[in-house]
Amino acid sequence: MHAWIYQISDTPIKETINEDTLYQGDGTDYDYCAEISEEGRKSAIETLKGYILPFGMFRQIDETTFEYQGGIDEWKEQWVERIQDLASELNVENVLKFVGHSYKLERELKNPLDTASQFYLSAETDQTYAEESVELMRWIENLEVGSKIYVGGIIDFHF
Repeated sequence: MHAWIYQISDTPIKETINEDTLYQGDGTDYDYCAEISEEGRKSAIETLKGYILPFGMFRQIDETTFEYQGGIDEWKEQWVERIQDLASELNVENVLKFVGHSYKLERELKNPLDTASQFYLSAETDQTYAEESVELMRWIENLEVGSKIYVGGIIDFHF
């Protein structure tokens, strides 16, 4: 399967990630990474804006800049409700099922935005991994209303 890795920072990004930034291959989370076309980048940013980021939380300023509009507290309330709903479905009969309620709860905790995409949360290119969406939301929680975020490199990955 394929998805995108988005480089996101609260400072303008001068050095963008590329297909060689992350460890890939045997023993890693990524089979391989690949550059995307300019058209693919536009599509990835539209997907970020329209389907990944929580609705209304960001306003797009230009092709690489978004402004935080607030909403993290309301989003966290909704997330906790989803976690509690999933946890209430656990019982002694299903807790050890391979792809059952436990798995769904684990996925909700790690990936609350329900996306295969991952996030490289740095303006630098010195880390060798990207994060699931829970880390993006932890990062967003520290933004102030009006803060700008910047999208740098976007790469395709296969997992």
